[in-house]
Amino acid sequence: MRTEPERERTEAEVAAERRRDLVASLERERDGYKMRGLGKRVAEVDAELKRLGADKQPATEREATEPRETAVESKPRRTAARGK
Repeated sequence: MRTEPERERTEAEVAAERRRDLVASLERERDGYKMRGLGKRVAEVDAELKRLGADKQPATEREATEPRETAVESKPRRTAARGK
């Protein structure tokens, strides 16, 4: 089975990949600040995302379309009876 050699990426492709990675990182950072209630830091990250042109939709719309993680109450833990 022959595989094709990996072609070299152009500078534009490398730059686009780095930009995507940076935007994803900033979005994760923003989510962490939002969870901790650090509104000023959220606004700063939003400004950077906007500068990068990544903030295409308002935060409220973006949050409405993202899946939400929900916590499920765990079952009570049972421990082995020792010494019986």
